[in-house]
Amino acid sequence: MGIVLTNALLVDIDPLRVDACELRIDGGRIVARNARIATEPGDEIVNCGGGVILPGLVNGHTHLYSALAVGMPAPANTPRNFLEILKFVWWRLDQALDVESIVVSARIGAIQALRCGTTTFIDHHASPNCISGSLDLIERGISEVGLRGVMCYETTDRHGRLGRKAGLDENRRYLDKCRNSRDGRFAAMVGAHASFTLEDDSLDALTDMAVSFDTGVHIHVAEDPCDDEDARSRRQPNDAHAVSSHALIDRLERHGLLRSKSILAHGTHLTSESVARLNEAGVTLAHNARSNMNNAVGYAPMAAFCCPVMLGTDGIGGDMFAEAKAAWMISRHQKAGLTPVDIVAMLANSARRASQALGVTLGKLEVGAAADVVITDYVSFTPLTTENLTGHLLFGLFSNHVRSVIVNGVWRLRDGWLVDLDLAAECNSAVQAARSLWQRMSALPL
Repeated sequence: MGIVLTNALLVDIDPLRVDACELRIDGGRIVARNARIATEPGDEIVNCGGGVILPGLVNGHTHLYSALAVGMPAPANTPRNFLEILKFVWWRLDQALDVESIVVSARIGAIQALRCGTTTFIDHHASPNCISGSLDLIERGISEVGLRGVMCYETTDRHGRLGRKAGLDENRRYLDKCRNSRDGRFAAMVGAHASFTLEDDSLDALTDMAVSFDTGVHIHVAEDPCDDEDARSRRQPNDAHAVSSHALIDRLERHGLLRSKSILAHGTHLTSESVARLNEAGVTLAHNARSNMNNAVGYAPMAAFCCPVMLGTDGIGGDMFAEAKAAWMISRHQKAGLTPVDIVAMLANSARRASQALGVTLGKLEVGAAADVVITDYVSFTPLTTENLTGHLLFGLFSNHVRSVIVNGVWRLRDGWLVDLDLAAECNSAVQAARSLWQRMSALPL
């Protein structure tokens, strides 16, 4: 029994294309795409009312553990810079996470994203007082909503050598698990916080693990000048790069992290020489426009990147429509010289990177691709063509147009209602978990 979607306007983002035709879904895959599709006995036929259909969107860099941070009390000490934002807010939140709050954060974050048409996360997790098994907890929360994830644990030396070892062990355990399952639903990377919280032997251990599992390292890079300043302070007088103007990239390269499968998040404080090095290495940059503005960390030199650039939210929800619009607006404000096509390409790159990790084709409405499909009620009141599609994506189509979502061939959102989940009950559970989480945060020493 399949699902046949009729009376629809199919919108592809990779490559850009608008096509009035029908889709047939069966066995978790798109099995037919034609102007007219012959149905089979038992098929469910769905009239989409002439609305736009898109592939499920991918969040290229996020922190689902921050889902319960919305509305939390202001920190006792007001942060004056980015490092203090980490110390007074996010590093206190991650220390307060326990089993329940990790699962609830992942589940409610996945529900929010699903309702915005986001079906896959590339997630970066931290819970220093609940490390072992934490990636299974996130998988559980995402799986209960029916979505996909590429996960890692944030290895750091902030909590001593035992904390570092626990982080490395959790990455290795989950990498082993995903390598053995290969189900197209979940995959793993090697996770790291940022260079300025990692010792040299920790960076070596991360690279060794990435090489062993043929994957990349997912790490924050140059989100603040402190990252490069720390790398500069670590250099020895006889270092071959002692006079380099890009100490951070030198350090990452020296320890082997600049792999083609690695993801570097932010990059807001990179020199032109550093960008050239990243382009040469072929890493993927995760651009997080709204988070960068919220933390006032600056704007990455986006026009200079030739390596793949994908779009993430850095934990500010899962609305990729809103993120794309923000990325466009800030690029205009910064006079970055990007085009709407460049912004939409970031969404396509997120899907490509997740596809590479999961071993399925995401981000495409083509035969053989995973049946992750977003059905909207967007019926354009101006012409909608391949040539002007980016204008509609950035100025006309919003997440509130999402009506139904299919993931892996299964209805997960139907006419605005969650399938097999009670939204009111889930929200109530999240409220209780958030209260407990905030109480544990307030009890932590300043």
